[in-house]
Amino acid sequence: MTPRPRIVVFGAGSIGCHVGLTWLAAGLDIRFVGRASLAERIAGEGLSVEGDGGTHLFKPQDIAFSTSPEALADADIIVLSVKTTDDEPAAAEIAAHARPGTLILSLQNGVENAVRLSALLPTMSIVEGMVPYNVVRPTPTRFRKTSAGHVAMGRNASLEAAFAPLSASGQPIDFVTDMTAVKWSKLLLNLNNPLNALSGLTLHEQLSQRAWRRLLATLQGECLEVMSAEEIEPAKLGPLPPWLIPYFLATPDWLFNRTGLKLQKIARDARSSMADDFAAGRRTEIDFLNGTVAEHGRRHGVPCPANETMVELVKQAECGGRKNWTPREIAGLINQRMAGAAS
Repeated sequence: MTPRPRIVVFGAGSIGCHVGLTWLAAGLDIRFVGRASLAERIAGEGLSVEGDGGTHLFKPQDIAFSTSPEALADADIIVLSVKTTDDEPAAAEIAAHARPGTLILSLQNGVENAVRLSALLPTMSIVEGMVPYNVVRPTPTRFRKTSAGHVAMGRNASLEAAFAPLSASGQPIDFVTDMTAVKWSKLLLNLNNPLNALSGLTLHEQLSQRAWRRLLATLQGECLEVMSAEEIEPAKLGPLPPWLIPYFLATPDWLFNRTGLKLQKIARDARSSMADDFAAGRRTEIDFLNGTVAEHGRRHGVPCPANETMVELVKQAECGGRKNWTPREIAGLINQRMAGAAS
């Protein structure tokens, strides 16, 4: 019998733990590398993972968790789920401890992860993946999926063999040929991260208000124009084609709240990862989300005043500035930027 590949999740935060525990529950050989604070919690309480109608409890002895990157040495596949802002230190640890040629699966936000990681880890094999859903932690040891979707990965024979057991589970992997299109389409959804963080609301509360959705539609419209300039055909990640999403977001509350929120299965307590970053005082991924749209827009001469405004507001918040805004105030700042560019 062929031995199961050893899969090490490097960056055991909310996303890393949720996907890793889901795969562990399905019988894969999963190890984790993360913070000492979580290791202490695991030793006392174990962990639980929730999603798609099911809950799985793990006793402390069921979880192989290390605080040292030396655990990467035995990995056949490293699932990189650190923040994109931590790419460089994470890559340095991988280079120091993992075997040359190890397969690195990036489950990170952003659209240029493979290029960046390939430059940092030239002896490794890099494959991009994408997690479409949110995860919340009701307690430090519980990881709960709060929206719809399955993990996607670029086509790779080793990955398809390693994750084949998941095909019969409730969490199958979507293997796709064009990860560029998938990553850009995920970026369209991630453009809401700063809006949610700056609103001070849950995702459910924020997206149930048309004024916030119209701002998101504006951000997405700019991104779709940039994608068109780069000749990227967006991938369909949900029930609607990407080009239709901004129009659907602008529909009245009575229509969107009966359909859109239910289609995405957004839990009432879910918040964006950027809102969590604000709460923890961490640096955000704004440069790799709205900042990427603005940067690519400048390359192609596509104006992106809305995304530029989001970058500016988030960077101010990171430096101790204001973190609670109304949609009217943000719309006013976008309009000012547009007027300034036109004068």
